[in-house]
Amino acid sequence: MDHGTGKTMRFTLHGMVFEYDEQKSIINYEKHGITFKNAALVFLDYNRVELFDEMHSAEEDRYQTIGCAEIHENLSTGTTSESYGTILFVVYTERTAITQNGKEIEVTRIISAREATSFERGIYYGKYN
Repeated sequence: MDHGTGKTMRFTLHGMVFEYDEQKSIINYEKHGITFKNAALVFLDYNRVELFDEMHSAEEDRYQTIGCAEIHENLSTGTTSESYGTILFVVYTERTAITQNGKEIEVTRIISAREATSFERGIYYGKYN
């Protein structure tokens, strides 16, 4: 189970609903320099690698994904943007949540995110099967 201490934040990206613990996101950013909102971008990568996290799935099913997060940064002029792909390792779980009007929705809860190690990048690029 995700044992965060902050408030649950929720956002939508290309029709997918994501949530995360606000305090865990701050800690993750301080430790790894990756925001959970940027981490969600890996779910737009059709070439991402999905793994079941058997070791940490005792209380709920957890998954790991290795994928490219296309991050856009505005240059100092503000008129041009530069984009680059960062390969990230993201841990998440799938949940069902109830909206304010009582409707059930599927939610991807991001638990942690960091840049992929060289071995994990090798998995992503097909070097290791």
